[in-house]
Amino acid sequence: MAAAAGFSVFVAVAWFVWLLLTSPSEPDGFGQDHQEQSAVASCWRGIRDGSISDTTQCSDYAQAHLDFFTEQLAPDAATTTCNLSRSHLAYARNSSPDATALLAQLEEEVQADCSHPDVTR
Repeated sequence: MAAAAGFSVFVAVAWFVWLLLTSPSEPDGFGQDHQEQSAVASCWRGIRDGSISDTTQCSDYAQAHLDFFTEQLAPDAATTTCNLSRSHLAYARNSSPDATALLAQLEEEVQADCSHPDVTR
């Protein structure tokens, strides 16, 4: 019985260490908070581009996080996408200033999303 309990503790510790080693690290900028923002922005890009018609067709992950980004909502999908991209870049600059790859990617997304012809000024 004690051997089984010891083995269970060993497995739990090994699993925890594995999670730490394989989980995205925040200094690289790819933590859960960034994944949530990317999922929601991707959802709105799909609506803007016509590949989906509304948020009910977004991924379950994006749908679970839509309510966290209501301040970025605009009357149209293009402007909402631009707002979400700008917000994500601002957040990344504050939370992950050393994540140069992420910041470069987000700057490109802001440029593309905010120069879309349907964005209202």
